[in-house]
Amino acid sequence: MAHIMVVAVSPADLDRLDALVQEQQTAESRWQAAAEQDANLLALRGPELRAARTRIRAERDRLRKSGQHRVSRLHALAPALRTELEHRGLLREWDPIPQGAQRAGQTLGGAGPHSGAGLTARLVVSLPEALWTPLQRGVYWTNQPHVQALEKWKDVWPTGSAAPPEALTERTRITAHITTTGHILRTALDHTLRGPS
Repeated sequence: MAHIMVVAVSPADLDRLDALVQEQQTAESRWQAAAEQDANLLALRGPELRAARTRIRAERDRLRKSGQHRVSRLHALAPALRTELEHRGLLREWDPIPQGAQRAGQTLGGAGPHSGAGLTARLVVSLPEALWTPLQRGVYWTNQPHVQALEKWKDVWPTGSAAPPEALTERTRITAHITTTGHILRTALDHTLRGPS
């Protein structure tokens, strides 16, 4: 099952991602034409033609899955997102998020969708279960102690504006440890656009 994610990004980054995808689509079309020519599809008929087309499709799918052909936003982002999840220790099994709990990315104290200078474009990407589940659950559970600390802080300082400077510093320290799903996706986008280091 795929899960739609909408993330605030800079318009320039979204344009660069879409240009990368377009370039990859063009490259894949050239690859496909060459593969069909090498297989001599025009001379084949019946079962031989079907078998050759099946081999070409299988190779195309393998190249997409490996990240060599990044012909969609998901194909472009998936390798960097997987690496980022691994780097953060999130690419593992997590307990489900409790019923009724705030979802990752909507966490109290986390950055909202309109935060960050220039993040006025929206990246819409459909994540497969294998990436979406560790992203959502991992962010939820790793944020849990910080969210609880922030809730305690808000119990003491409900208005926030009445808090003394040292309490505001403590709130800033707590919220600095809260990671959003958007932050992780923007980091993966940045790695994707920078290319292999």
